[in-house]
Amino acid sequence: MYRALAALAIVVGCARPAPTEVGDRYLTIDRDAIATARAVTHGKLHVIDSDGEIALLTVPAQDLDALSEQMHEQHHRCGGFVIYDSLDDAELSLHAAVHDGGDRIDYTLDHAGVVNAMLPDVDAARILDTIRQLSAMKNRYYRSESGAAASLWLRDKWRSFTTRTDVTVELFDQGYEQKSVILTIPGTTRKNEIVVVGGHLDSIAIGGTSSNAPGADDDASGIATLTEVARVLLAKDFHPARTIKFMAYAAEEVGLRGSQAIVRDFKKRNVIDNVVGALQLDMTNYRGSDRDIWLMSDFTSAAQNTFLSRLIEAYVGATWGVDKCGYACSDHASWNRAGVPASMPFESRMRDGNNKIHSARDTLEVSDNNAAHAVKFARLGTAYAIELAKGELGDGPPASPPHRTPWLALLAGLVVVGAGLRFVTRAA
Repeated sequence: MYRALAALAIVVGCARPAPTEVGDRYLTIDRDAIATARAVTHGKLHVIDSDGEIALLTVPAQDLDALSEQMHEQHHRCGGFVIYDSLDDAELSLHAAVHDGGDRIDYTLDHAGVVNAMLPDVDAARILDTIRQLSAMKNRYYRSESGAAASLWLRDKWRSFTTRTDVTVELFDQGYEQKSVILTIPGTTRKNEIVVVGGHLDSIAIGGTSSNAPGADDDASGIATLTEVARVLLAKDFHPARTIKFMAYAAEEVGLRGSQAIVRDFKKRNVIDNVVGALQLDMTNYRGSDRDIWLMSDFTSAAQNTFLSRLIEAYVGATWGVDKCGYACSDHASWNRAGVPASMPFESRMRDGNNKIHSARDTLEVSDNNAAHAVKFARLGTAYAIELAKGELGDGPPASPPHRTPWLALLAGLVVVGAGLRFVTRAA
């Protein structure tokens, strides 16, 4: 094993940065951001089509990182645009008639016993430790070696939560160095119906593959929160009626590419209509406003947002408000555009957001080195998964297996100094 680790360390240390993308890319963006895109590309864009609010453009691929940065700086949106593989895909999405179907879902709260059995196990210290380990990596940029290593690290962490043979954890390949990670807890009586709980794994700052982008809040906090939800459900041997899929998306910051690829796959396999809800956890640990949880009302499901507000009042013990985040501000937009009821509870009002994100300063210090705020979102995510997926506690072991470090995860503990990769992860 140690010989294999040494060989892997040599390969990683000598790896060259991914080549710069070239050519034009099709993307959709809010019309209020066209001027921003034009400035970033020095006028090298072309407006192809529009539906009034959203415009379809071609933009040089090499300008996408800069566009993402300016969308954050000027419009307070992470990403803020959607990348497509072809003009046909872009046109189809632009002119799609979106009806999320949330009015057809039964949002009855009838599993209080199961939810309340879970909530005491939500652990702020575990959330904090996951944020620390992810943000200790040099960056989680979607085309970097450290971004790829983050996928392996998370996959192995999720696999360590259970020995159940029906639970799977897999990597979803979108064609980038970083892969999306998907943990599936299969349903029992309504197995074909799917509940999605997600967040994005990548982080970004100026410099791309060579940047220092800890991304403690954006979005290590969201990944740590959904990780804790998955851990708690599996520790209690929860068997949902509907299938639950936890998704850590690659490449959100550069056009929602990871979630878009997964949605395309769901459409190709004719299972997109089986998804009854999608919850996005993108930034959960910075309390910048007078209320705890802010439900984004645009490009989301009104019916599911009402469901979330009821969950907050019944189970979370937090204050909440309503805000807007703009077009394609996170991965929930991929599901919403596909007709899936989607929601994004956010850590603050958008105007009060963490201004350190997308930089080397997005560290745990901004959140006072604790995960007290993220715990509220973990409680909400746990209640959401149980009350939407339904189901019961099983007869399995009452706790997770003892902590152990998978051999691939040891790679993330190496300190590699060289042209290719340089990051450190700290053990708990």
